[in-house]
Amino acid sequence: MKKFFSFLVLICAAVMILPCDAYAGPNGQKVKQDKVVKYALKQPIRRASGSGEHFNESSATSIAEMNARAEFARKIENAVMASSEYLSTFKSQTVSNNNSSASLIEGESQSKDMVSSISSQILRNVHVVKKSAYYQDNKTYKVYVCVEFMGTPEQMFTGFAEVLERNLSEEDKVTLEVHQEEMRKVFTATMKQ
Repeated sequence: MKKFFSFLVLICAAVMILPCDAYAGPNGQKVKQDKVVKYALKQPIRRASGSGEHFNESSATSIAEMNARAEFARKIENAVMASSEYLSTFKSQTVSNNNSSASLIEGESQSKDMVSSISSQILRNVHVVKKSAYYQDNKTYKVYVCVEFMGTPEQMFTGFAEVLERNLSEEDKVTLEVHQEEMRKVFTATMKQ
């Protein structure tokens, strides 16, 4: 009976030390998303989130905002490049059928300048809409920030199309007008990723 009682005491002690939810499983312990990250994921076309950690809360907030803006800029670049590649692919098929060669956007540096111009134009209308801050055991602040484009996805694409149109020849502008709806779909689908 003493052995049974001591065994029971050991089991109770183990249960008190190791709570049931501490078991991580074969893949590790599941990490919960912050409410700001969840908010950003509800509308990925218009929002992006970032986090920052620092001993000063305002510095952590600045880092988080900078990371969120960088994430949004990356999404814009990917969308612009995917849309431009779509148009370039169509244009190269058309040009090869005519037995001549041409490029949609002349030169890699001009293409980078265009992407930078589009990103900066869209980012001017991006603002912080949500923030959450935590004071951690290591005496630092962990801050999550969500930035949002203050307009519609159509306005974002229109801004992109206007900058793209300025960099195209007259013949390429016609191609852009004909395939603008398909490009909008590619742009939107890439921004959702």
